Amino acid sequence: MGNAESRQTLRAGTLNFWGAFAISFGNMAPAASVLFLPQAMAQFTGTAVPLAFVFAMIASFLTAASILHFVKRFASAGAAYTFNSLAFNKVMGFVSGWMLFLAYGLSLPSNLLVFGYFSQAFAMQIWGIHLSWFLFTVAALLAITLLVMRGVRMSSRVDLVLVILETSIIVALAAAIIGQGGANGNTWAVFSPFRARTHWVGIIFGMLYGVGAFAGFEASATVAEETQQRFRTIPLAIFATIIVGGFLYILVAYAIAIGYGVGHGHALATATLPLSVLATRYVGPWMALAVELAGMASALGIALASATASARVIYTMGRDGVIPRWFATVHHRFGTPFHAMAGLALFSGFLLTIMAVSVKPYPQGFSDLVAAADVLGLTLYILVNLAWVTMWFKHPEHYHMSWLVGIVPSLLGALVMAIPLVSTIVPIPPWPLNLFLYLTFAYIAWGLVTAWLLKRRNPARLDQVGRGLTINE
Repeated sequence: MGNAESRQTLRAGTLNFWGAFAISFGNMAPAASVLFLPQAMAQFTGTAVPLAFVFAMIASFLTAASILHFVKRFASAGAAYTFNSLAFNKVMGFVSGWMLFLAYGLSLPSNLLVFGYFSQAFAMQIWGIHLSWFLFTVAALLAITLLVMRGVRMSSRVDLVLVILETSIIVALAAAIIGQGGANGNTWAVFSPFRARTHWVGIIFGMLYGVGAFAGFEASATVAEETQQRFRTIPLAIFATIIVGGFLYILVAYAIAIGYGVGHGHALATATLPLSVLATRYVGPWMALAVELAGMASALGIALASATASARVIYTMGRDGVIPRWFATVHHRFGTPFHAMAGLALFSGFLLTIMAVSVKPYPQGFSDLVAAADVLGLTLYILVNLAWVTMWFKHPEHYHMSWLVGIVPSLLGALVMAIPLVSTIVPIPPWPLNLFLYLTFAYIAWGLVTAWLLKRRNPARLDQVGRGLTINE
């Protein structure tokens, strides 16, 4: 990779809109979302999954509103780390960064577990070769590490290719199902709340699951320092991610619902991989393999996008000096946070090795890591919403926004994110998921104690939180 120096500046102007969009959209994992979420949502909604996705899209815009307010005015690779330090204080900023780099960071090994698991099955079906899932996972980790170190432009281009691949396969299958009229013909009935056993209550619960499909839409905020016309491009990329992703989810959910038939919500709710079943039924076995390929591409895409985001949060905290400055080292040629990525890769490799000797990669290993990431991510969404409310009150002219525009969406966004957070931890799930939740709580407490000690022993160091902020005057 060549020699490196301790220069601490990311390369500005590297990314355009499509690069930023690829990072946000890739981090949202559209193919993986429609592979695994509709059946979970159908437990509450029946075949009215498309309606639940409509409301999930609206609910996601509530939190997006807060993030859009921030990214139109402030740019930092630390994203929520910097935003929350502005709104609250340096301690809360530090803790937010502490949670954020792990929330993104856990998406790397968790999705590599999925990639390895499905790659193993795919290789067996196509070539009749049995290889350990761990080999695929380690190969993908090395490739992602090199891509992130090589440059954000290259890694975002790879992410864009993966996004196009997975989306094309899923949309093609949806078109085939809709073109054939599904089981009983095209119908608006799947948009009726009365398809759910408990009507609107079921739709609301389904919506809360559906919101998870939009998680990660804000990831492009971490590459703001490297983006052309950052105060225009990043908000546009985030907005486009939710719009495109939302309509994709609604389209595919509609195809799944009519594919099973309006009156067959139970069959959908109990299916393992509905899209694979429908691929075989409406197109052929080869399409089921293509759907698996889309899932693999999606897992690889989110792993790459989340690694890009996590490395930049780690880099920013290192640059501010609140974690070892070694993490802030930028490659002299590529302008990338290669020490931060090296640390993340070693951490991910350690976790993957533990999973390899203790549990199955999917679903158990994946579920364990995602449970921890969900607690961190949902907590951060709540904090960012409340952070914007605080900023609105702090500004002497409330950023020239009425309370209806400035704070109501953010308060509603915090409420929407609080419900799935509470349901994740209450009641405490059984072993081994409870272990990962306890470890997550311990990790957050560790961050709080670290921030408190910094404030007491080295307040000047803690004051550096958020110093790399760029403000849109």
